[in-house]
Amino acid sequence: MNVLHLLALPPEHPSTAAFWKETASSLDSGGIVSAYFLHEGASALLDPRLPSLVERGLRLFACPRAVEQFAPRHKLDIVLGGPGLLAELIERCSLARSFYSA
Repeated sequence: MNVLHLLALPPEHPSTAAFWKETASSLDSGGIVSAYFLHEGASALLDPRLPSLVERGLRLFACPRAVEQFAPRHKLDIVLGGPGLLAELIERCSLARSFYSA
């Protein structure tokens, strides 16, 4: 299964905790797991939990503007792209889960 998690929330938002938990769980289940960070969700690129998920196979994608604004000093290997990349990721995934403020 190809799973895509979209994160658009700051670290202190309760749904961000769900992002970390569900991303780890998806990696445990096998398959391809990707994360796309937009808006304040790009601050997750600075979170110390992220490198261990990357080591387990998490693929990273993000909005360039969000990275520039919220995580300009990140040190991870990440593919940057806007709406076109996001549309392609959504099209190719079997399951997409969004973590954003309602």
